[in-house]
Amino acid sequence: MAENDLFRINENNPEYWWFRRRQEKDIILLVNGYGCHFDSPLGWIYLPEVVRFIDENFYRIRLVIPLGGFTQRETAPGISEAGLMAEYLRARCKNIPLILVEDGSYTTYGNSQKGAEKIEENGPIDKSKTIIVHFCEATRAANVVMLDRHFLLHLVQTIDDIIVRTASWEKANPFKQVGNLIYNKLAISFPWLGLAERELRRRVLKAERA
Repeated sequence: MAENDLFRINENNPEYWWFRRRQEKDIILLVNGYGCHFDSPLGWIYLPEVVRFIDENFYRIRLVIPLGGFTQRETAPGISEAGLMAEYLRARCKNIPLILVEDGSYTTYGNSQKGAEKIEENGPIDKSKTIIVHFCEATRAANVVMLDRHFLLHLVQTIDDIIVRTASWEKANPFKQVGNLIYNKLAISFPWLGLAERELRRRVLKAERA
């Protein structure tokens, strides 16, 4: 069954009207980055899904924010994840939306935090007419949901207006992400511990050798 037809069977269902109202809202699209090379699942699986989403919803997309820093400075000098994705989207989308690059984020935590800041920098938002869609790799989805609800909730009307979409290619055990989930929960609950800043420093150092 097509997504658009999900509740059409019974228009007396209240969820049908909730779904219709959500369909009419503008979309702000956040796209987490995963490396600085197209010859990888980034170019084979992930970005084609993002392009498909943009092409199907171009008339509603107000803004696209690719997220990710210079994470592979040895093998991709001067190239950021966000800049690389912006280049791909501009080359392949049938209708090119407004794209704002955020290349200062190096972690999942930073992606949600910097994404929120970038949205606010772009100008005022009508919460009643906006949803935020956030693309990420599937095993990281729980992390992204938690962080988005912390950093982005004030930008939308309800929690239902933050939507995470995924593409799956990671072969590592998904339970690996449980540790990251707990770490990020501690980081947002007890910011004075400096956990987010510590992880950022670690990722920036790692980027020098990647």
